[in-house]
Amino acid sequence: MKFRIEKQDGFARLGKIGEFITPHLIDIRIKNEVEFFEALAERRPPEAVRRILPETYEAFLKSGLIKKAVTGNELPKDKIEILLEAGKGGEPLYVPAIALPWNAAFLIYAGADVLDNALALKKAYDGIYLTEAGELKIESLKELPCSCEACINREQYRNDFEFLSEHNTLILQKEIKLARTALRNESLRELVEMRVKASPETTSMLRIFDRISDSPFARFRKSPVYPNSEDSFFRPDFRYYFERLYETYDPQSHIALLLPCSARKPYMLSKSHRRIRSVLGSALKGVNEVIISSPFISPREFELIYPIAFYDTPTTGVWSDWEVDFVAEKLAGLLNRFERVVAYLHGGYRKVAEKAGDMAGKDIEFFEDLKDLRRVLENEEKEKFDLYKEIFRHMTRYQFGVEFEIDRVRGRYPELEFFRKERVARVDPRYGNLDIYAPLATYLKDAGSYTVEIAEFEVKGTIFSQGVLNADEKIRPNDVVVYYNSTTTGVGQAMIPGKYMGEVDGRAIISRRKIQ
Repeated sequence: MKFRIEKQDGFARLGKIGEFITPHLIDIRIKNEVEFFEALAERRPPEAVRRILPETYEAFLKSGLIKKAVTGNELPKDKIEILLEAGKGGEPLYVPAIALPWNAAFLIYAGADVLDNALALKKAYDGIYLTEAGELKIESLKELPCSCEACINREQYRNDFEFLSEHNTLILQKEIKLARTALRNESLRELVEMRVKASPETTSMLRIFDRISDSPFARFRKSPVYPNSEDSFFRPDFRYYFERLYETYDPQSHIALLLPCSARKPYMLSKSHRRIRSVLGSALKGVNEVIISSPFISPREFELIYPIAFYDTPTTGVWSDWEVDFVAEKLAGLLNRFERVVAYLHGGYRKVAEKAGDMAGKDIEFFEDLKDLRRVLENEEKEKFDLYKEIFRHMTRYQFGVEFEIDRVRGRYPELEFFRKERVARVDPRYGNLDIYAPLATYLKDAGSYTVEIAEFEVKGTIFSQGVLNADEKIRPNDVVVYYNSTTTGVGQAMIPGKYMGEVDGRAIISRRKIQ
Protein backbone atom coordinates (compact mmCIF):
# COMPACT_ATOMS: atom_id res chain seq x y z
CA MET A 1 0.00 0.00 0.00
CA LYS A 2 1.21 3.50 -0.90
CA PHE A 3 0.32 7.04 0.07
CA ARG A 4 -1.25 8.64 -2.98
CA ILE A 5 -0.99 12.44 -3.18
CA GLU A 6 -3.61 14.23 -5.25
CA LYS A 7 -2.70 17.85 -4.43
CA GLN A 8 -0.14 19.62 -2.28
CA ASP A 9 0.15 23.14 -0.90
CA GLY A 10 3.14 23.71 1.35
CA PHE A 11 3.30 20.80 3.77
CA ALA A 12 -0.45 20.18 3.49
CA ARG A 13 -1.47 17.33 1.21
CA LEU A 14 -4.72 15.97 -0.15
CA GLY A 15 -4.37 12.24 -0.79
CA LYS A 16 -5.46 8.68 -0.05
CA ILE A 17 -4.29 5.88 2.20
CA GLY A 18 -6.18 2.76 1.23
CA GLU A 19 -9.85 3.76 1.16
CA PHE A 20 -9.36 6.80 3.40
CA ILE A 21 -9.09 10.35 2.05
CA THR A 22 -6.44 12.42 3.78
CA PRO A 23 -6.27 14.61 5.74
CA HIS A 24 -8.21 12.07 7.81
CA LEU A 25 -9.58 11.95 11.34
CA ILE A 26 -9.35 8.58 13.11
CA ASP A 27 -12.32 7.95 15.38
CA ILE A 28 -10.63 5.93 18.10
CA ARG A 29 -14.02 4.55 19.12
CA ILE A 30 -14.03 2.51 15.88
CA LYS A 31 -11.78 -0.51 16.41
CA ASN A 32 -11.28 -1.46 12.76
CA GLU A 33 -10.20 2.07 11.80
CA VAL A 34 -7.69 2.24 14.65
CA GLU A 35 -6.25 -1.16 13.75
CA PHE A 36 -5.90 -0.17 10.08
CA PHE A 37 -3.79 2.90 10.83
CA GLU A 38 -1.83 1.31 13.67
CA ALA A 39 -0.80 -1.50 11.33
CA LEU A 40 0.70 1.08 8.96
CA ALA A 41 2.33 3.33 11.56
CA GLU A 42 5.97 3.19 12.58
CA ARG A 43 6.48 1.38 15.89
CA ARG A 44 8.59 2.71 18.73
CA PRO A 45 9.45 0.65 21.81
CA PRO A 46 9.03 2.03 25.32
CA GLU A 47 11.59 4.64 26.33
CA ALA A 48 12.82 2.21 29.00
CA VAL A 49 14.38 0.09 26.27
CA ARG A 50 16.62 3.01 25.28
CA ARG A 51 17.80 3.41 28.88
CA ILE A 52 18.30 -0.30 29.64
CA LEU A 53 19.58 -1.55 26.28
CA PRO A 54 20.76 1.51 24.36
CA GLU A 55 22.96 -0.54 22.02
CA THR A 56 19.97 -2.57 20.80
CA TYR A 57 17.34 0.17 20.81
CA GLU A 58 17.52 0.69 17.04
CA ALA A 59 16.77 -2.98 16.48
CA PHE A 60 13.37 -2.44 18.08
CA LEU A 61 12.41 0.29 15.65
CA LYS A 62 10.11 -0.62 12.82
CA SER A 63 9.39 1.81 10.02
CA GLY A 64 5.93 1.87 8.53
CA LEU A 65 4.07 3.75 5.84
CA ILE A 66 2.91 6.32 8.38
CA LYS A 67 5.22 8.37 10.60
CA LYS A 68 4.12 9.60 14.02
CA ALA A 69 4.80 12.97 15.59
CA VAL A 70 3.93 12.61 19.26
CA THR A 71 3.60 15.84 21.25
CA GLY A 72 2.66 16.42 24.85
CA ASN A 73 3.05 19.45 27.07
CA GLU A 74 5.93 20.97 25.14
CA LEU A 75 6.18 24.68 24.45
CA PRO A 76 4.77 25.79 21.06
CA LYS A 77 8.27 26.08 19.55
CA ASP A 78 9.11 22.52 20.60
CA LYS A 79 5.87 21.22 19.13
CA ILE A 80 6.63 22.89 15.81
CA GLU A 81 10.13 21.42 15.76
CA ILE A 82 8.69 17.94 16.42
CA LEU A 83 6.22 18.36 13.55
CA LEU A 84 8.84 19.67 11.13
CA GLU A 85 11.36 16.94 11.99
CA ALA A 86 8.80 14.15 11.63
CA GLY A 87 7.47 15.55 8.36
CA LYS A 88 10.78 15.76 6.50
CA GLY A 89 10.10 12.74 4.29
CA GLY A 90 7.30 12.02 1.87
CA GLU A 91 5.51 9.58 4.20
CA PRO A 92 2.09 10.47 5.60
CA LEU A 93 2.30 12.01 9.06
CA TYR A 94 0.07 11.01 11.99
CA VAL A 95 -0.15 13.49 14.87
CA PRO A 96 -2.11 11.77 17.67
CA ALA A 97 -4.04 13.14 20.64
CA ILE A 98 -3.73 16.85 19.87
CA ALA A 99 -6.48 17.80 17.39
CA LEU A 100 -9.19 20.27 18.39
CA PRO A 101 -11.56 22.23 16.13
CA TRP A 102 -9.46 25.41 16.28
CA ASN A 103 -6.05 23.79 15.69
CA ALA A 104 -6.92 21.04 13.18
CA ALA A 105 -6.52 23.30 10.12
CA PHE A 106 -3.15 24.52 11.39
CA LEU A 107 -1.90 20.98 12.07
CA ILE A 108 -2.84 20.02 8.51
CA TYR A 109 -1.14 23.19 7.22
CA ALA A 110 1.98 22.14 9.15
CA GLY A 111 1.99 18.68 7.57
CA ALA A 112 -0.41 16.40 9.48
CA ASP A 113 -2.11 13.89 7.18
CA VAL A 114 -3.82 11.91 9.93
CA LEU A 115 -5.32 13.17 13.20
CA ASP A 116 -7.56 11.54 15.81
CA ASN A 117 -10.32 12.46 18.24
CA ALA A 118 -8.51 11.32 21.41
CA LEU A 119 -8.25 14.82 22.90
CA ALA A 120 -11.81 15.63 21.86
CA LEU A 121 -12.98 12.55 23.80
CA LYS A 122 -10.87 13.58 26.79
CA LYS A 123 -12.59 16.98 26.66
CA ALA A 124 -15.96 15.19 26.58
CA TYR A 125 -15.01 13.25 29.72
CA ASP A 126 -14.24 16.60 31.39
CA GLY A 127 -17.65 17.97 30.40
CA ILE A 128 -16.28 20.27 27.67
CA TYR A 129 -18.39 21.18 24.65
CA LEU A 130 -16.13 22.07 21.68
CA THR A 131 -16.72 24.76 19.05
CA GLU A 132 -14.52 26.24 16.32
CA ALA A 133 -14.13 29.34 18.50
CA GLY A 134 -13.18 27.61 21.74
CA GLU A 135 -14.55 25.38 24.49
CA LEU A 136 -17.55 25.70 26.81
CA LYS A 137 -18.61 23.89 29.95
CA ILE A 138 -21.71 21.87 29.15
CA GLU A 139 -23.46 22.88 32.37
CA SER A 140 -23.09 26.57 31.42
CA LEU A 141 -25.07 26.22 28.18
CA LYS A 142 -28.68 27.35 28.18
CA GLU A 143 -28.93 26.37 24.52
CA LEU A 144 -26.67 24.43 22.15
CA PRO A 145 -24.93 26.70 19.60
CA CYS A 146 -24.70 23.92 17.01
CA SER A 147 -27.00 22.03 14.67
CA CYS A 148 -25.01 18.82 14.28
CA GLU A 149 -26.89 15.52 14.49
CA ALA A 150 -25.79 15.02 18.09
CA CYS A 151 -27.08 18.42 19.19
CA ILE A 152 -30.39 18.00 17.37
CA ASN A 153 -30.93 14.63 19.03
CA ARG A 154 -29.38 15.29 22.43
CA GLU A 155 -32.25 13.64 24.32
CA GLN A 156 -31.31 10.27 22.78
CA TYR A 157 -28.02 10.10 24.70
CA ARG A 158 -27.86 8.45 28.10
CA ASN A 159 -25.44 10.97 29.65
CA ASP A 160 -23.37 14.06 28.94
CA PHE A 161 -20.22 12.07 28.17
CA GLU A 162 -21.96 10.04 25.47
CA PHE A 163 -23.46 13.20 23.97
CA LEU A 164 -20.26 15.24 24.14
CA SER A 165 -18.19 12.41 22.68
CA GLU A 166 -20.41 12.40 19.62
CA HIS A 167 -20.71 16.19 19.30
CA ASN A 168 -16.98 16.82 19.79
CA THR A 169 -16.12 14.17 17.21
CA LEU A 170 -18.64 15.49 14.67
CA ILE A 171 -17.42 19.08 14.92
CA LEU A 172 -13.82 17.89 14.55
CA GLN A 173 -14.76 15.79 11.51
CA LYS A 174 -16.49 18.83 10.04
CA GLU A 175 -13.31 20.86 10.52
CA ILE A 176 -11.20 18.22 8.76
CA LYS A 177 -13.61 18.23 5.80
CA LEU A 178 -13.50 22.02 5.71
CA ALA A 179 -9.69 21.90 5.66
CA ARG A 180 -9.79 19.41 2.78
CA THR A 181 -12.11 21.74 0.87
CA ALA A 182 -9.80 24.68 1.55
CA LEU A 183 -6.86 22.61 0.31
CA ARG A 184 -8.67 21.91 -2.94
CA ASN A 185 -9.54 25.59 -3.28
CA GLU A 186 -6.01 26.73 -2.33
CA SER A 187 -7.33 28.76 0.60
CA LEU A 188 -6.09 26.72 3.57
CA ARG A 189 -3.94 29.55 4.92
CA GLU A 190 -6.99 31.82 5.15
CA LEU A 191 -8.83 29.13 7.15
CA VAL A 192 -5.82 28.69 9.44
CA GLU A 193 -5.61 32.40 10.22
CA MET A 194 -9.31 32.50 11.09
CA ARG A 195 -9.11 29.50 13.40
CA VAL A 196 -5.90 30.11 15.35
CA LYS A 197 -7.31 33.27 16.94
CA ALA A 198 -9.35 31.03 19.24
CA SER A 199 -6.18 29.83 20.99
CA PRO A 200 -3.07 31.72 22.15
CA GLU A 201 -1.04 28.49 21.86
CA THR A 202 -2.11 27.85 18.25
CA THR A 203 -1.49 31.49 17.35
CA SER A 204 2.03 31.14 18.77
CA MET A 205 2.55 27.93 16.81
CA LEU A 206 1.57 29.63 13.55
CA ARG A 207 3.94 32.55 14.18
CA ILE A 208 6.80 30.22 15.04
CA PHE A 209 6.04 28.02 12.03
CA ASP A 210 6.17 31.04 9.72
CA ARG A 211 9.53 32.03 11.17
CA ILE A 212 11.38 28.71 11.13
CA SER A 213 9.78 26.43 8.53
CA ASP A 214 10.95 25.99 4.95
CA SER A 215 7.55 25.19 3.50
CA PRO A 216 7.32 24.12 -0.17
CA PHE A 217 4.41 26.57 -0.57
CA ALA A 218 2.89 27.33 -3.94
CA ARG A 219 4.36 30.50 -5.43
CA PHE A 220 1.25 31.04 -7.56
CA ARG A 221 -2.37 30.35 -6.62
CA LYS A 222 -5.83 30.69 -8.08
CA SER A 223 -7.43 31.87 -4.83
CA PRO A 224 -7.95 35.35 -3.35
CA VAL A 225 -5.64 36.47 -0.55
CA TYR A 226 -6.94 38.26 2.55
CA PRO A 227 -4.15 39.76 4.70
CA ASN A 228 -6.52 40.69 7.50
CA SER A 229 -4.09 40.59 10.42
CA GLU A 230 -0.43 41.07 11.23
CA ASP A 231 0.02 37.29 11.09
CA SER A 232 -0.75 37.47 7.37
CA PHE A 233 2.26 39.72 6.77
CA PHE A 234 4.71 36.92 7.54
CA ARG A 235 3.17 34.22 5.36
CA PRO A 236 5.88 32.22 3.55
CA ASP A 237 4.52 33.20 0.13
CA PHE A 238 4.51 36.89 1.09
CA ARG A 239 8.10 36.68 2.32
CA TYR A 240 9.04 34.98 -0.93
CA TYR A 241 7.43 37.77 -2.95
CA PHE A 242 9.56 40.43 -1.27
CA GLU A 243 12.73 38.35 -1.64
CA ARG A 244 12.14 37.90 -5.37
CA LEU A 245 11.10 41.55 -5.76
CA TYR A 246 14.45 42.76 -4.45
CA GLU A 247 16.34 40.13 -6.46
CA THR A 248 14.64 40.73 -9.81
CA TYR A 249 13.42 44.33 -9.95
CA ASP A 250 15.45 46.19 -12.55
CA PRO A 251 13.90 49.62 -13.25
CA GLN A 252 14.65 51.24 -16.60
CA SER A 253 14.24 54.82 -15.42
CA HIS A 254 16.14 56.99 -12.98
CA ILE A 255 12.86 58.44 -11.70
CA ALA A 256 10.13 56.73 -9.68
CA LEU A 257 6.56 57.82 -9.09
CA LEU A 258 4.97 56.55 -5.88
CA LEU A 259 1.22 55.93 -6.05
CA PRO A 260 -1.46 54.56 -3.71
CA CYS A 261 -3.05 51.17 -4.30
CA SER A 262 -6.62 50.62 -5.44
CA ALA A 263 -9.38 48.23 -4.45
CA ARG A 264 -9.60 46.82 -7.96
CA LYS A 265 -6.82 44.53 -9.19
CA PRO A 266 -4.80 44.77 -11.31
CA TYR A 267 -4.26 48.37 -10.32
CA MET A 268 -4.06 49.72 -13.85
CA LEU A 269 -7.71 48.81 -14.48
CA SER A 270 -8.96 50.70 -11.44
CA LYS A 271 -10.83 53.96 -11.80
CA SER A 272 -8.29 55.86 -9.69
CA HIS A 273 -5.25 54.65 -11.64
CA ARG A 274 -6.95 55.22 -14.99
CA ARG A 275 -7.58 58.79 -13.92
CA ILE A 276 -3.98 59.33 -12.80
CA ARG A 277 -2.61 57.88 -16.03
CA SER A 278 -5.06 59.92 -18.09
CA VAL A 279 -4.08 63.23 -16.47
CA LEU A 280 -0.33 62.50 -16.63
CA GLY A 281 -0.59 61.25 -20.20
CA SER A 282 2.65 61.13 -22.18
CA ALA A 283 4.56 62.67 -19.24
CA LEU A 284 4.41 59.20 -17.64
CA LYS A 285 6.51 57.68 -20.44
CA GLY A 286 9.92 56.68 -19.10
CA VAL A 287 8.80 56.80 -15.44
CA ASN A 288 8.80 53.74 -13.19
CA GLU A 289 5.66 53.56 -11.08
CA VAL A 290 5.70 51.96 -7.62
CA ILE A 291 2.40 51.26 -5.87
CA ILE A 292 2.10 51.33 -2.07
CA SER A 293 -0.38 49.15 -0.21
CA SER A 294 -0.61 47.20 3.02
CA PRO A 295 1.20 44.86 3.25
CA PHE A 296 2.72 45.15 -0.25
CA ILE A 297 4.94 47.30 -2.40
CA SER A 298 4.50 46.67 -6.12
CA PRO A 299 6.29 48.22 -9.05
CA ARG A 300 3.90 48.42 -12.00
CA GLU A 301 5.89 45.63 -13.66
CA PHE A 302 4.83 43.20 -10.89
CA GLU A 303 1.13 43.99 -10.59
CA LEU A 304 -0.04 40.91 -12.54
CA ILE A 305 1.95 38.52 -10.35
CA TYR A 306 0.55 36.54 -7.41
CA PRO A 307 -0.08 37.79 -4.73
CA ILE A 308 -0.33 41.38 -6.01
CA ALA A 309 -3.22 40.74 -8.40
CA PHE A 310 -5.08 38.59 -5.86
CA TYR A 311 -5.21 40.35 -2.50
CA ASP A 312 -7.96 42.29 -0.80
CA THR A 313 -7.22 44.05 2.46
CA PRO A 314 -9.41 45.90 5.00
CA THR A 315 -9.60 49.60 4.16
CA THR A 316 -10.34 52.10 6.93
CA GLY A 317 -8.18 55.02 5.92
CA VAL A 318 -6.29 54.65 9.19
CA TRP A 319 -2.84 53.06 9.21
CA SER A 320 -1.47 51.63 12.44
CA ASP A 321 2.07 52.55 13.42
CA TRP A 322 2.98 48.90 12.93
CA GLU A 323 1.64 48.89 9.35
CA VAL A 324 3.47 52.09 8.51
CA ASP A 325 6.75 50.70 9.83
CA PHE A 326 6.37 47.37 8.02
CA VAL A 327 5.51 48.81 4.60
CA ALA A 328 8.00 51.67 4.91
CA GLU A 329 10.81 49.20 5.50
CA LYS A 330 9.82 47.29 2.34
CA LEU A 331 9.63 50.50 0.29
CA ALA A 332 12.97 51.76 1.58
CA GLY A 333 14.62 48.71 0.01
CA LEU A 334 13.66 50.00 -3.45
CA LEU A 335 14.16 53.76 -3.22
CA ASN A 336 17.93 53.78 -3.69
CA ARG A 337 17.48 52.23 -7.14
CA PHE A 338 16.34 55.67 -8.32
CA GLU A 339 18.04 59.05 -8.58
CA ARG A 340 14.79 60.94 -8.11
CA VAL A 341 11.53 59.99 -6.37
CA VAL A 342 8.23 61.86 -6.71
CA ALA A 343 4.93 60.94 -5.11
CA TYR A 344 1.21 61.47 -5.41
CA LEU A 345 0.14 60.20 -1.97
CA HIS A 346 -2.06 61.22 0.93
CA GLY A 347 -2.84 60.08 4.46
CA GLY A 348 -1.27 56.82 5.57
CA TYR A 349 0.34 56.28 2.18
CA ARG A 350 2.27 59.53 2.59
CA LYS A 351 3.33 58.52 6.11
CA VAL A 352 4.76 55.31 4.68
CA ALA A 353 6.69 57.16 1.98
CA GLU A 354 8.03 59.78 4.39
CA LYS A 355 9.27 57.10 6.77
CA ALA A 356 10.77 55.08 3.91
CA GLY A 357 12.55 58.18 2.64
CA ASP A 358 14.06 58.73 6.10
CA MET A 359 15.14 55.08 6.30
CA ALA A 360 16.77 55.18 2.86
CA GLY A 361 18.18 58.70 3.18
CA LYS A 362 16.18 59.70 0.10
CA ASP A 363 14.37 62.99 -0.49
CA ILE A 364 10.87 62.47 -1.88
CA GLU A 365 8.98 65.28 -3.67
CA PHE A 366 5.28 65.16 -2.84
CA PHE A 367 2.60 66.61 -5.13
CA GLU A 368 -0.99 67.46 -4.24
CA ASP A 369 -2.08 68.27 -7.79
CA LEU A 370 -1.67 65.92 -10.75
CA LYS A 371 -1.27 68.80 -13.18
CA ASP A 372 1.72 70.13 -11.21
CA LEU A 373 3.17 66.62 -11.24
CA ARG A 374 2.65 66.37 -14.99
CA ARG A 375 4.57 69.59 -15.60
CA VAL A 376 7.51 68.31 -13.54
CA LEU A 377 7.57 64.97 -15.35
CA GLU A 378 7.32 66.65 -18.76
CA ASN A 379 10.46 68.66 -17.99
CA GLU A 380 12.41 65.63 -16.75
CA GLU A 381 14.82 64.05 -19.20
CA LYS A 382 14.09 60.34 -19.32
CA GLU A 383 14.47 57.35 -21.58
CA LYS A 384 11.20 55.79 -22.67
CA PHE A 385 10.54 52.07 -22.40
CA ASP A 386 7.76 49.67 -23.38
CA LEU A 387 5.81 48.92 -20.19
CA TYR A 388 4.30 45.67 -21.49
CA LYS A 389 7.70 44.32 -22.52
CA GLU A 390 9.01 45.27 -19.09
CA ILE A 391 6.13 43.39 -17.49
CA PHE A 392 7.13 40.28 -19.44
CA ARG A 393 10.81 40.74 -18.60
CA HIS A 394 10.12 41.04 -14.89
CA MET A 395 7.60 38.20 -14.80
CA THR A 396 10.13 35.95 -16.54
CA ARG A 397 12.89 36.93 -14.13
CA TYR A 398 10.58 36.45 -11.14
CA GLN A 399 9.09 33.13 -12.24
CA PHE A 400 12.01 31.38 -13.94
CA GLY A 401 15.10 33.41 -13.10
CA VAL A 402 15.99 33.91 -16.79
CA GLU A 403 16.15 36.67 -19.38
CA PHE A 404 14.39 36.11 -22.72
CA GLU A 405 13.98 38.66 -25.50
CA ILE A 406 10.67 39.26 -27.24
CA ASP A 407 9.82 41.48 -30.20
CA ARG A 408 6.14 42.29 -29.75
CA VAL A 409 3.16 42.15 -27.41
CA ARG A 410 -0.47 41.47 -28.29
CA GLY A 411 -3.72 41.32 -26.36
CA ARG A 412 -5.75 43.57 -24.13
CA TYR A 413 -4.39 44.28 -20.66
CA PRO A 414 -4.11 42.25 -18.50
CA GLU A 415 -4.48 39.28 -20.87
CA LEU A 416 -1.23 39.95 -22.69
CA GLU A 417 0.55 37.61 -25.11
CA PHE A 418 4.26 37.86 -25.88
CA PHE A 419 5.93 36.95 -29.17
CA ARG A 420 9.31 36.36 -30.78
CA LYS A 421 8.26 35.31 -34.29
CA GLU A 422 5.85 32.88 -32.61
CA ARG A 423 4.05 33.02 -29.27
CA VAL A 424 6.47 32.78 -26.33
CA ALA A 425 4.14 33.17 -23.35
CA ARG A 426 0.90 34.65 -22.12
CA VAL A 427 -0.20 36.06 -18.78
CA ASP A 428 -2.31 33.47 -16.96
CA PRO A 429 -4.69 35.54 -14.80
CA ARG A 430 -5.90 32.41 -12.98
CA TYR A 431 -2.57 31.95 -11.18
CA GLY A 432 -0.75 35.27 -11.53
CA ASN A 433 2.09 33.88 -13.64
CA LEU A 434 3.18 33.15 -17.21
CA ASP A 435 1.99 30.19 -19.23
CA ILE A 436 4.71 29.36 -21.75
CA TYR A 437 5.05 28.00 -25.27
CA ALA A 438 7.71 26.37 -27.43
CA PRO A 439 10.43 29.07 -27.64
CA LEU A 440 10.62 29.76 -23.89
CA ALA A 441 10.00 26.12 -22.97
CA THR A 442 12.90 25.03 -25.17
CA TYR A 443 15.10 27.71 -23.62
CA LEU A 444 14.28 26.45 -20.11
CA LYS A 445 14.87 22.84 -21.14
CA ASP A 446 18.32 23.72 -22.49
CA ALA A 447 19.06 25.63 -19.27
CA GLY A 448 17.83 22.72 -17.11
CA SER A 449 15.57 25.09 -15.18
CA TYR A 450 12.05 24.10 -14.04
CA THR A 451 12.41 20.88 -16.00
CA VAL A 452 11.25 17.31 -15.34
CA GLU A 453 12.76 14.28 -17.06
CA ILE A 454 10.19 11.52 -17.49
CA ALA A 455 10.42 7.86 -18.50
CA GLU A 456 9.84 6.71 -22.07
CA PHE A 457 6.05 6.75 -22.33
CA GLU A 458 3.44 8.69 -24.26
CA VAL A 459 1.99 11.59 -22.30
CA LYS A 460 -1.80 11.68 -22.45
CA GLY A 461 -2.71 14.25 -19.82
CA THR A 462 -1.47 13.31 -16.35
CA ILE A 463 2.10 12.41 -15.51
CA PHE A 464 2.27 10.32 -12.36
CA SER A 465 5.10 10.51 -9.89
CA GLN A 466 6.27 6.97 -10.67
CA GLY A 467 7.05 8.10 -14.22
CA VAL A 468 9.45 10.87 -13.17
CA LEU A 469 13.19 10.19 -13.43
CA ASN A 470 14.58 13.59 -12.41
CA ALA A 471 13.02 16.90 -11.41
CA ASP A 472 14.37 20.34 -10.65
CA GLU A 473 14.13 20.78 -6.86
CA LYS A 474 13.16 24.44 -7.31
CA ILE A 475 9.74 23.26 -8.54
CA ARG A 476 6.78 23.92 -6.26
CA PRO A 477 3.07 23.09 -6.60
CA ASN A 478 1.35 25.07 -9.40
CA ASP A 479 4.66 25.95 -11.08
CA VAL A 480 4.76 25.89 -14.86
CA VAL A 481 7.29 23.23 -15.82
CA VAL A 482 8.85 21.67 -18.92
CA TYR A 483 8.71 17.86 -19.08
CA TYR A 484 10.64 15.78 -21.57
CA ASN A 485 11.96 12.38 -22.63
CA SER A 486 13.75 11.29 -25.81
CA THR A 487 10.66 11.72 -28.01
CA THR A 488 8.45 14.29 -26.28
CA THR A 489 8.73 17.76 -24.81
CA GLY A 490 5.80 19.53 -23.24
CA VAL A 491 4.58 22.18 -20.82
CA GLY A 492 2.65 21.27 -17.70
CA GLN A 493 1.63 22.36 -14.22
CA ALA A 494 3.31 20.79 -11.21
CA MET A 495 1.04 19.23 -8.59
CA ILE A 496 3.72 18.45 -5.98
CA PRO A 497 7.22 19.78 -5.21
CA GLY A 498 10.00 18.63 -7.52
CA LYS A 499 11.89 17.00 -4.64
CA TYR A 500 8.98 14.56 -4.11
CA MET A 501 8.52 13.65 -7.78
CA GLY A 502 9.52 10.04 -8.30
CA GLU A 503 9.50 9.47 -4.52
CA VAL A 504 5.78 9.39 -3.73
CA ASP A 505 2.67 8.00 -5.38
CA GLY A 506 0.08 10.13 -7.16
CA ARG A 507 -0.03 12.92 -9.73
CA ALA A 508 3.13 14.91 -10.39
CA ILE A 509 2.26 17.02 -13.44
CA ILE A 510 -0.85 17.93 -15.42
CA SER A 511 0.18 18.33 -19.06
CA ARG A 512 -1.03 21.47 -20.81
CA ARG A 513 0.47 20.97 -24.24
CA LYS A 514 3.13 19.10 -26.15
CA ILE A 515 5.59 21.24 -28.07
CA GLN A 516 7.55 18.43 -29.73
